[in-house]
Amino acid sequence: MINDQGGINGRKINFITYDDGYSPPKAVEQARKLVESDEVLLVFGPLGTPSNSAIQKYLNAKKVPQLFVATGATKFGEPKEFPWTMG
Repeated sequence: MINDQGGINGRKINFITYDDGYSPPKAVEQARKLVESDEVLLVFGPLGTPSNSAIQKYLNAKKVPQLFVATGATKFGEPKEFPWTMG
């Protein structure tokens, strides 16, 4: 429906997912692909503490929101240090 109405500020929603195999090095590789090749607006609901820890600094450096991190770790709720990450 949103895409049929022109998207959000003219940008259509395209949901992309890649499997990192719950491996931090693979998570970094996939995050870089999302940001640099796919030019995503944000990363939504990434799973796991190890993988999210591996991509957190990169995504914040690129100013790509890392939203609703699927982990119980409290370290993903530090807006002063990582303003682009929200647990």
